[in-house]
Amino acid sequence: MKKPPPADNFFFAVFFSLAAFFSLPLCSCSDDAVDAASAQANLILDWEDEQSLPTERLSVFVEISSNVRRLESFSVKSGPYTWNVDSPIVFMAGENQWAGWPRLEPPLVDAKERPLFPLGNYQIECVDAAGKKDTASFSITFNAALLDATVDKVEGLLPAPQKRIAVYSESNELLYFDSSKSSWLNDESIFKDVKDSSYYRNTIANGNALCFFPKKFKEAKEGEKPDAVE
Repeated sequence: MKKPPPADNFFFAVFFSLAAFFSLPLCSCSDDAVDAASAQANLILDWEDEQSLPTERLSVFVEISSNVRRLESFSVKSGPYTWNVDSPIVFMAGENQWAGWPRLEPPLVDAKERPLFPLGNYQIECVDAAGKKDTASFSITFNAALLDATVDKVEGLLPAPQKRIAVYSESNELLYFDSSKSSWLNDESIFKDVKDSSYYRNTIANGNALCFFPKKFKEAKEGEKPDAVE
């Protein structure tokens, strides 16, 4: 498939929040062959509004035990489909090194059908600067009924959902991603508490599926310019 588009700040920031991201210098002296220790994948289900069915994106990151700076590219494979990433994002979270891509698009099989990722097993192949390779794997498993559900049906389809709230600035910078605070009794209290906030999205995680509910924008006060809806 075609090379993915530039990293989208929305999914990029969410993954960093889930991984407890800290920016640290990476060592570049080791010549060890690439070593893919494990994979972290999240299927993003995105509801644009109350009436729509969700669209899909896939966020895939691989923990690299060798020098992550030597990683040149990686590919994700499932059945007949292959996603190639030539310039993966690399970073450190705590003491762990990661490489990956936050926004892979589902395959377009039929123009008349919604593009969706196949359920089941996926394999990742990592390639380093010397052409050496290593692999990791992950699976996509979730309640497929979510794909045909409007947002008001989501909670009823997910046992023991993990709820979080993602608050963003007008420029789509993630300002907060965690459980809702006890003091947030309404939308006004959320926007008042999070400086420079423009909108928020409720989220639910279940397995490796991460559900994002429609955006809720801050209401403009008298004399203010309303936030632009993208």
